[in-house]
Amino acid sequence: MTATGLSIKAATLWLPPDKKGPAEGELTAADFERIGLSELYVAPDDIAPPQMAVLAAKSTLEKSGVEPNSVGSLVHTFSYHQGFDMWSPAHYIAYHAGITDALPVNVQQCCNGGAVALQIAAKWLVATPGTSTVLVTSGDRFAGPGFDRWSTDDDAAYSDSATAVLLGRTGEGEDFLHLRALEMVTDTTWEVQMRGSAAFSSVPLGHGAPMSLRPANQEFRESGAAAEMVKALVPKMHDLIQRALRTAGIKTGDLSCIALPRLTRTVREGMFKPALGELIGPDHHYLDYDTGSLGAGDPLANLVAVEAALEPGQYGMVIQGTGGLTFSCSVVQAPEK
Repeated sequence: MTATGLSIKAATLWLPPDKKGPAEGELTAADFERIGLSELYVAPDDIAPPQMAVLAAKSTLEKSGVEPNSVGSLVHTFSYHQGFDMWSPAHYIAYHAGITDALPVNVQQCCNGGAVALQIAAKWLVATPGTSTVLVTSGDRFAGPGFDRWSTDDDAAYSDSATAVLLGRTGEGEDFLHLRALEMVTDTTWEVQMRGSAAFSSVPLGHGAPMSLRPANQEFRESGAAAEMVKALVPKMHDLIQRALRTAGIKTGDLSCIALPRLTRTVREGMFKPALGELIGPDHHYLDYDTGSLGAGDPLANLVAVEAALEPGQYGMVIQGTGGLTFSCSVVQAPEK
């Protein structure tokens, strides 16, 4: 997709005030080394993910100076439970952020959800010239008893968070970041990765609580499918990055920083950096985080982190992926002052 002419007007990452470590004895020294963190952000019990998203949305709208009812659509993305079993959190967020007549849309694609939501927003703006802005939000709270933020997933540890990104047309008001490219690649051959061979359940958490992605991951590795997927993925990722760079009109040497998925240290250092190094070389600046995974909010939070790392005119890249398999690559540029 060509994103020329679109810019992020404002963005917010909302994190709870408190961080907590795992219960005593829950993790081994090897686990801490694998994860790369000893504490995660944990939201209070009395705030639900859509309520956190409202806080982020209000902050972003205030920063941008955009009137809520001028927003053309609100796209909300999430990975986990939103407080009720059957409802539309996007409608709740829109209403409580003061957006009463824009179309609310929900997106669920795990950790790549933020990138998909941003792409929907970009395509909405391209397809509807009368719309000036689209608001993208995320919100997740990885609470028990259904989820164990430290142990449910052996490839990630999860913090609670919300994000909000306002996308609009370049030059119409202040620009926070120029969106120079947003490309994706998918290979559904690997959809089995996160479900394994277990039977479909008929109720939420039908496979047990807290949920565990570990049996499916273990099955995927032991079958040899994980190694096959990585072998097939690397050239696809290289092509994805090259497409994004071509769309943005830059080369790898023009990148000032790169934001990777907020997965475990083992995954970042052992898979992503070597795979990217084959294409772009070993000397690029990769951003570090103290949050662990934020679920669907990862790519949106990484836009905030990239902006903070860039000087005027510099370029940054955000790479994100999710099981299934879809990967995204965004190129952004800090506005010239």
